[in-house]
Amino acid sequence: MKHARRGFTLVEFMVLFGIFVILLSIFFPYLLKVREADRRIICANNLRQIGGALSNYANDNVRNFPRVVYDEANSPTGYSSFTGPDDENPFAPDSRVQPNDVTASLWLLLRQGYLKNAEVFICPGSTDSRDLMTDPAGRIVKPSQRGNFRRPSNLSYSYASPFSNGLNFKLNSDWVKQEFALMADKNPGVDETSDVTRPAADSDPIALAQANSHHHGRAGQNVLYPNNEVGFVRTPYAGTYYGPRREKRPPGDNIYTARTMHPATQPVDLPVTANGFCGRNLSPATPDDSYLVPTAQDGPSPIVNKPPTTAPTTAPAPATTTSATAPSTLPATTQR
Repeated sequence: MKHARRGFTLVEFMVLFGIFVILLSIFFPYLLKVREADRRIICANNLRQIGGALSNYANDNVRNFPRVVYDEANSPTGYSSFTGPDDENPFAPDSRVQPNDVTASLWLLLRQGYLKNAEVFICPGSTDSRDLMTDPAGRIVKPSQRGNFRRPSNLSYSYASPFSNGLNFKLNSDWVKQEFALMADKNPGVDETSDVTRPAADSDPIALAQANSHHHGRAGQNVLYPNNEVGFVRTPYAGTYYGPRREKRPPGDNIYTARTMHPATQPVDLPVTANGFCGRNLSPATPDDSYLVPTAQDGPSPIVNKPPTTAPTTAPAPATTTSATAPSTLPATTQR
């Protein structure tokens, strides 16, 4: 005698579904946590690779970290970004790479062979994608045939701006302190009119998270220091007097802001933990002031006509031009 097959009753189905939901609620957050931990590790390893390239570059260039032409005469403060991606020589007088370009300064690590792969500039905790190393027609070219990142989404990190007329400021490996922040996950940008994005150093963790990088769920950012140590820091006050041994130090310099709007007249008594300011027209104020740029809001800077200059296309060391309108400080670098 055949018996009819018995299926799940509605009650049994609901019980199984409830068990599945409970298991999912337990394991899904765990999987997300593991995935984010992996992203932070990859991000930290990226910064260590870049840090090694920065050190090697400095060793070959009188201890100076990379920078393109600094126009101290006309633009003593401020920075540009993402200009002249298809320019073959950022140091040429007619280059479309603008003076004070902080992203072109980082690109020197690729164009001069200190890094081999543009993917190292992409944080897996971001939505960015690597530069495909192509020309405007989509043809593959060498890094030495390019002068900058193709677009802002090709760079997930911010670099300590090397362009400042602040007293005794030098982005030089013999000059910066070990707590100085060289690079980190990209600067989120700061609204100068809002205290929400400019919390005080002693604010609660929720308030501080509003000023963290957009990467890693704003839980914090990986920060690269001059000794090539990388730490995941849960506050933007991760610079001087904080540094890699962060659990033993008080809050330090806000790595995403310049400490004052007027670096050449920096007040002596301005505290290292000042909220600071953020903008294209600003620069590091003191030798211990990390100002990591570009920000998440920065696109390509407007192209402006460069002042006439007779500067050579390769500049082995800083120099001062004779023209009052020419960029007054050339990059400390040797063109390969």
